[in-house]
Amino acid sequence: MPAMNQSQSPETSDSELVARCLDGDDRAWSVLIDRYSRLVYSIPARHGLGRQDSEDVFQAVWALVVKHLPTLRDARTLPAWLITTTQRETWRVMRKGAPTPRSAQAEGEAPIGTHAELELIERRQRLREAMVRIGPECRTLLETLFRSDRPSYDVIAQQFGMPRGSIGPRRARCLQKLSDLAQDAPGEG
Repeated sequence: MPAMNQSQSPETSDSELVARCLDGDDRAWSVLIDRYSRLVYSIPARHGLGRQDSEDVFQAVWALVVKHLPTLRDARTLPAWLITTTQRETWRVMRKGAPTPRSAQAEGEAPIGTHAELELIERRQRLREAMVRIGPECRTLLETLFRSDRPSYDVIAQQFGMPRGSIGPRRARCLQKLSDLAQDAPGEG
């Protein structure tokens, strides 16, 4: 397996990736697109667009990124820029006759297109990024613990080779680390 270079590292900041993209680094482009593809796809999906329309939005957004990346003043604003751009492209596709968005929303869900929804999307993206940056040991422990409603601490203790009584404290440390990372500027870890 080839060694991962710095432009492939999930810990690489958006600023570094943007600089590498502007220098023509194809791997940096791949990492950047992988990092934000879920974010970009989530917006047309929340508007009820089908797969093909969502693909069209995705392609249009990344074409705009290629065009406008050199003018981005601060790479830390990239997630917000992507959200705004994706929202506009979604509306553009909807105006061209795409199916109307779902009328019913889940209880407690912010209305589509509101500031609250965009903040929720940004928070989810920061959490996904923090899960990547937290490190494999904490990530695996947290995923194992939260994958089920009632995780067996005995099974987890055996799986991780640790005393059952140390799972709670380690979980607390990992959650604190995750919280700290999620509070950082997106992509700047």
